[in-house]
Amino acid sequence: MKLQDVVTVRIGRNLSRGNEKGDFTLVAYSYEDLIRDLDGLFLDSKATNGSVNSNDENGYLSLAGDIVFSFVSSKAGIVSDVNQGKIINQNFAKLMIEHDGLDSSYLCYALNESHSMKKQMAISMQGSTVPKLTPSILKELEIKLPTLKKQRTIGKAYFYLRKQQALAKQQAKLEEQLYLEMLRKLDH
Repeated sequence: MKLQDVVTVRIGRNLSRGNEKGDFTLVAYSYEDLIRDLDGLFLDSKATNGSVNSNDENGYLSLAGDIVFSFVSSKAGIVSDVNQGKIINQNFAKLMIEHDGLDSSYLCYALNESHSMKKQMAISMQGSTVPKLTPSILKELEIKLPTLKKQRTIGKAYFYLRKQQALAKQQAKLEEQLYLEMLRKLDH
């Protein structure tokens, strides 16, 4: 089944065309935000599942639970409460689930880790001087949908793993800082 059969891809706003009145206070959703959301503490967030109307003037704003996809890094994540209200720029797309048989966490897992999806992306980007997935390539990707129960299990386990990895990195960094500070004190 093609991704476009189960998901609506809404491309972010082109911010290089200048700000409209009132936009000066908006902060753009960034790659770092995406990675923090992937590694975050929001396992129980609920996806919007297409509840954002495409005619909504704030349709470019991130809402907690939105699935976002980076065209530059080919990574997907779920917006956390911390990043709600940031503007989605043209390097990202919101993926709005239009199919009851697709879990948002599983979709992120499939786009980020599935061997089949990665292979399709690599083939589609061959020959590009700047390997960047386009919205049309994204829509054409084939996705396999196991049962919803299995998707939820995989998706939840995937985000748990991401969180554990992020916590382990954070712990290693803190331990390094502690040891270096102790060494500095011994050196004096």
